[in-house]
Amino acid sequence: MGQNILKLIKPADIITLINALLGFASIIMTVRGRVDSALVLVLIAVIADGADGAVARYCGFGVLGANLDSLADVIAFGVAPALLAFVFLANTGYMAVVFSGLFLACGILRLARFNVAGKKDGFEGIPITAGGFVVALFLLIRDYIPHSYFVYTFAVLLVIISLLMVSTIDYPKLKQPVILAPMSLVLVFDIIVFYLGYPDMVKNASLLLFIMIFAYILSPIGRRCYDRY
Repeated sequence: MGQNILKLIKPADIITLINALLGFASIIMTVRGRVDSALVLVLIAVIADGADGAVARYCGFGVLGANLDSLADVIAFGVAPALLAFVFLANTGYMAVVFSGLFLACGILRLARFNVAGKKDGFEGIPITAGGFVVALFLLIRDYIPHSYFVYTFAVLLVIISLLMVSTIDYPKLKQPVILAPMSLVLVFDIIVFYLGYPDMVKNASLLLFIMIFAYILSPIGRRCYDRY
């Protein structure tokens, strides 16, 4: 006998569904031409993605948990950022499809691999959440990039992030409060000032977050250099 699906849903699953809906809302905003709103919705989805894990550890995991989380992540950190990437690279013609499609494909492969053989103490390749986060932050700080170099820089970034998602490089899970607390505060601040209408503060906060997350992405290189010397 099948079970009522509503009885299988745990509190963490509700937050995961909110994560998916935030990704869907980001897609709608992109289609309507409100790209900055779409980008900030991806940032909010990052908070929801972290919150569902915390709630799951406190309230317990449901049978839907892992698969539901991956499906939500595909929407919020795969499809939504890929569509935004396509929009910003639209002037490159078919290459916009290639680069945005590569990002989405690698993100899906990353999630599939995690579901099959996920590491409990870290990640193999950067998580798709980090990938979508980097794309959103880079587009929020696009005014800092010279216009003539923006397309090339963004295309290279998409390729790097895509390859890192499907790489075998070990990445640690960010659990230390000394790292998570400042990043979370800046992220919340970034979202608040956007809705309060302070674009310069949004760019500055996004730049700081971009530096923080990129330091995480480069951390395996630093760790290897430290171990070697």
